[in-house]
This record gives sequence, structure tokens and C-alpha cells, in this order.
Amino acid sequence: MKKTQKALALLMSVMLLVSIGLAGCGNNTTPAATNTPTSSGNEPAQTVENVTVRFGMWGSEKEINVYNELLKGSESMFPGLKLEIQTYPSSADFWNILPAQIAAKTAPDIVKLTNEGAYEYIEKGMFTPIDDLVAQAKLDMSAYADSAKAIWASDGKQYGIPVSVVPAMFFINKDMWDAAGLKDYPTTWAEVKEAAKALTKDGVKGICINIHEYHFTNYALTFGGGWGNGKTINSEANIKALETIVDFYKEGVAISPQEAGFGWDGEVFANKLAAMSTGGYWYKGYLDEAAPDINYVVIGMPEGTTKGSTSHSDAWVVLKDTSNPVAAVKAAYYLTRDEALDKIMREVGINPSKPALSGNYFEVNPEFKPIEAMVPYAKDFGYPSDTKKFIDTIVPAMQEKILANSDKSVKEILDEVQEQFK
Repeated sequence: MKKTQKALALLMSVMLLVSIGLAGCGNNTTPAATNTPTSSGNEPAQTVENVTVRFGMWGSEKEINVYNELLKGSESMFPGLKLEIQTYPSSADFWNILPAQIAAKTAPDIVKLTNEGAYEYIEKGMFTPIDDLVAQAKLDMSAYADSAKAIWASDGKQYGIPVSVVPAMFFINKDMWDAAGLKDYPTTWAEVKEAAKALTKDGVKGICINIHEYHFTNYALTFGGGWGNGKTINSEANIKALETIVDFYKEGVAISPQEAGFGWDGEVFANKLAAMSTGGYWYKGYLDEAAPDINYVVIGMPEGTTKGSTSHSDAWVVLKDTSNPVAAVKAAYYLTRDEALDKIMREVGINPSKPALSGNYFEVNPEFKPIEAMVPYAKDFGYPSDTKKFIDTIVPAMQEKILANSDKSVKEILDEVQEQFK
């Protein structure tokens, strides 16, 4: 399975590289000498230059459509600056393809990514620190929350302009819940399991658990665990968390996207093959497009032994080989202007990185109100710096355990993963 996945990833990389050609980063740049007058608010004084910045992202069809609108008008803030979008089919495709693009110098100038896998890229020098670029471009970063900026800082340097900060979520199909005669929504994984038993019927499983590091991490944090940047992988708390996931499958109440024939958990939920799922704000935009008839509710992450959840943040980062890094950081700034963040908040469901806007978040997205209490204790992912190695080690082992009934215990799996990060 692992070899097949790598072969497919390589094939996709080659296909994408061919499709975008060898244009490199920051194409069509022609500096000019004209200056614009200083403006107030989000419009600092700039030197005019004709440059096209390519930005890369993945997301739901709705989110991509929103960004196709938001890229317009960049020259009103930064004369001469044009933006082009490059999309990836999924998050997995993004993480598989991006390294090959960077190596071939065909990557976009900036990319929107999550804090899940960013640390490894920062450690390997694939992102450009933006502090000096921000100063050169005369950009005002004071409107962004310090906590959001801190997620994208490392060793005293800033690496991203944050878009959002929002805890993970737990989704329930309300119609299925009510039809099963269930009352109060669960607050613990034990209660989730009991509900899943009642919801598993007529070809539907009670819960979708994607065999994926994001979901593992949310379970781990609810047991007081976490990866500790590679130092606490085989902790007792993490063992208990992953044993809980395995138990759901042993009870016959859980389904994975692989078993359902889909690429990720949101598709399983949208197709009504599971009544519950761990997820995130991105479900909103996706479900609005893919399954507008689903009546769902969002609750805080159920507890194992404690309250826990990941804190998910998106940001725009400048890749190291862009030919015009100042123009690139201007593009990132433009894509996080107030108008952009407000529109994404309303149509996609993000919690904006600017406190002045995020104050309206739960009014605009009342379905997410139950996660407000999670904000104070939601945490970063804590993956090892070699995040890809961690994922490539733990995910296949858990797939073997869950889908192929491997004899290895969860403890043995995590002990072996820990050995890779001593």
C-alpha cells in the first residue's frame, strides 16, 4: 500500500509539473519607477511594478470560488500586482506534490497551508522569513492577533501571514440522531461509542474515523496526550487514545474513508454513510456544496480523560525560490485584507486571524458556537520536525492494525514510531 501511494504521488507530481511548465516563481515581473501616494488603513505607499504572483491552495469548491473572487482588485492596493490561483485536488495531494515542485522550482510564489505540516518545511528552510519583507513593503501587521502570529513564528522569525485560528470540531447528523431516539449530545468518547451503536444500522456506521494524523491528534489531546514534537509519541495517554479508535472499529461502529471508497472523512459524512465525525470548519463550505440537505450540529470535542483539541491555523507563506519575495508578501497581505477575511468567515466558516473581525465569528457562524469554549485549551499539533516521516510511519501502521487486523498492539506501534525519533 505504501509503495502504491508513493508511486501515485510521484505520478501526480510529474503530471502537475508538466501542466504548469517550467515557468518558475514570480513570473512576468517588470519593475517601474512610479510611486503611489501613502494611503490609510490597509493601503500603504508602494512602488509600482508589473508582477504576477501565483498562489497555491486546496479547499472545497466553494472556498476556491471565493478566492477566485478575492484575487481581483489587487492593483487597487498594490499597483501593478496581479494574482493567479493554482489549486490542488486535496490536502494529501498538496503535501505530496509541493516538495517536488519546490525541488523543480515550479512551486507557486505563496501557498496557503495549515500549521499541521508547516514546522518541517520551516526547519528545512523551504519558507522565507517575512519580517524583512514586511518592513520593505511597509505593511502593518498590528491588526493580526498575537496568538495567531505566534503559531507561524519560529526562532524569533515570522514565517506566515495568518488567515485563521479555530479549534477542531465534532459533527453529528442531527436527523440520524433524532431518528435513533437519542437525546443529549455526547460529552465523552464513552458516550460517543454508545451513541454509535444506536446509529449503526441500515448501511450506516455510527462514526467515521479517518486513519489520519489530524484525527489521531485530536483523540490524543483529549486523553492528555500529544506528540511533544516527537518526544512523547509512545506516552500512555497516546496509547489509550489510539486504543479508543481501534475499539470503535472492533465494535463495528466505525468506518474509514478508505473502506467507504472516498478520499477523506467529509465525503463519508456528506454521503450519509456515517452519523458522526471529527472534522473542522472546512466542513461548512464543503457540505454547503456537496450535501446542502444535511441537517448537522457541531459540538465540542468529546473528552477522554480531559478537555482537548487541536488549534488549526491557516496562513500564507512565501516559498524560498520566489523571484520577487516582496511582491509575494504583498500578495499574502492582500489575500488577508479585512474584506477577504470577512468574506471567508461568512461563506467558508473560518475564524479570522484579526480580533476586530473574529468578534463576529460566532454570530456569523452560530452553528459553531459550541466550540467557543474550546478556544482557551486548543493546542498546536506538536508533530516532530520530520513530519512526513512521522506520518509515513504511524499512518500505515494504524491502517494495518485497523483495516488488516495486524497483530501488533497500539503500544508496539507507538514504540516503533518513537524509535524513529530518538
